[in-house]
Amino acid sequence: MWYISIFDAKETTALKEIRHEREQWIKKGKDRLFQQRCKTINRYEVLGISPLKIIFVIETDDPSALNLLSRHFGDEWNSVSYPIIQREISEALEEDHAVIGG
Repeated sequence: MWYISIFDAKETTALKEIRHEREQWIKKGKDRLFQQRCKTINRYEVLGISPLKIIFVIETDDPSALNLLSRHFGDEWNSVSYPIIQREISEALEEDHAVIGG
C-alpha cells in the first residue's frame, strides 16, 4: 500500500532540535529499521517556507512503519498520514461521472 505522510515542524521548533532528532534517528538505527519495513521511501522538503515541511511518499505492507516515523518525530512536528492511490486525471473524471452522474 502507498501512503503520504506530511510533517510540519511546530512554530516553536528550532533547527537545532530538528538536527538533534535526525542525529538520534540515525544513532538508534531507526533509518535502517524504517528502510527494512518499506518497499519505497521518497522524502521531499517544501522550499522557501518556515517552519520546515517534509513530505514522505511511502510504499509498505507494514503500516506500523508509519507509526515508527511519526512517534520518533512527533514531539516537534505535527504529522498526518493517508493511504493513497495513483490515478490519472481522466480516470478521476470518469469515476466522478459514475458517482455523481452526468
